[in-house]
Amino acid sequence: MVRTLLLFDGLGSTNEELLPELRALRASPENATYFQVVSDTLDEIAAYLGPPTLKSLFPDGFDLRGLLKTTSEPSGSQPSNSLAAGLHVFTYQACHLQPTRRHEDGAVASLGHSIGLPAAIIASMQLRRMDEFIETVASFLRLVAISLARGHQLAGMTALEGGMVDRYRAKIRRGSNPGPMASVTGMSRDELSDLIAESTRNGKSLSVGLANSPSSHVLSGPAKDLLEFYFSYAERFEHAGASWSFLSNTIPFHSQHLGPTAARVDEDRHFIGRLPGGDELRLPVYATDTPRNLQGSTDLVAEFLQQVLVRPIEWELVTRHAMTASAVERVVDYGPGAAARRFTRECLGDAARGVRFAAVRPSVASGASGGQRAMSTLSRPGRTAQRNGSRPVPPLSGPYGDGR
Repeated sequence: MVRTLLLFDGLGSTNEELLPELRALRASPENATYFQVVSDTLDEIAAYLGPPTLKSLFPDGFDLRGLLKTTSEPSGSQPSNSLAAGLHVFTYQACHLQPTRRHEDGAVASLGHSIGLPAAIIASMQLRRMDEFIETVASFLRLVAISLARGHQLAGMTALEGGMVDRYRAKIRRGSNPGPMASVTGMSRDELSDLIAESTRNGKSLSVGLANSPSSHVLSGPAKDLLEFYFSYAERFEHAGASWSFLSNTIPFHSQHLGPTAARVDEDRHFIGRLPGGDELRLPVYATDTPRNLQGSTDLVAEFLQQVLVRPIEWELVTRHAMTASAVERVVDYGPGAAARRFTRECLGDAARGVRFAAVRPSVASGASGGQRAMSTLSRPGRTAQRNGSRPVPPLSGPYGDGR
């Protein structure tokens, strides 16, 4: 068997094709139980957050169940904010991990880029029973939604002056409007860090949130600080042949600005419910802040909050570590986009020539056990028992097919 790493992308995959793909999955009869659980859980989340919070997050109105509608959105439609985007990505990825589907033979580890972490954890558990699977999915869906909702409530980002946006649009007409995250491509980490250090001395509060490859980085911080940073160094970027673009994210992921969010979500654990401990991971799941295996973690909720919200991503370090530690020969990308796969190739450099890369090709197999009882045994909010152990569990062969 070919030793395979399962890869899950982050919010960079919330492109215009994601919603139609989600709704196509929703329309497939074999996914009926899964999407019913997702729908019921979204109702629970909406009730828990309450109308005032939802109104503040979606002033124009937003039905959490809206992502499940089978009608197509207009071409180019994007999620209204990072909460909606996070729900879309997780729901898509987890759908392809159902026990009723045929999976990859030879899986030896998994890796998730930012919000892809929950799906990477679920994949590593190799759950065979549908009731156990949907119970885990429901808890992770609550964790993703509540964390992103609290992030929007507590990030405290200052609104931009219209004149600043007009000035920016006069120079760059395409792409997202200024926000709390911006991509810089074509400049080295050292060069960019020097500029950030200089801007910090001038009162800016910015950081490299994601080091996706040696020449692709994402900055996080207040939109005003990012915009002023761009204006200050636009000529330097042009001289270096670097490109700048704001991302569609609406909170500053992977930065100190979301530290209060991580603390606040601790108060929501009673609603989120039970999540696995590191001792329940049957395959290594690699962290993205520093090279390490989460099988040794005593609290995967805390890991999620730190790795998705607060700590920077060091993709080159962790991908090289994962490939070596698990002797990976093939990478199977669960998407929904190709960004994480592209960054992985770039980070591996010449070593990528010895690795096969492929996108997942899901197929439906025989029914998984527990399916008939899946709905009745779904955990409800408030089930907080955690078996968070610290001992690593060795990888086991599981129900993965070869995907060919």
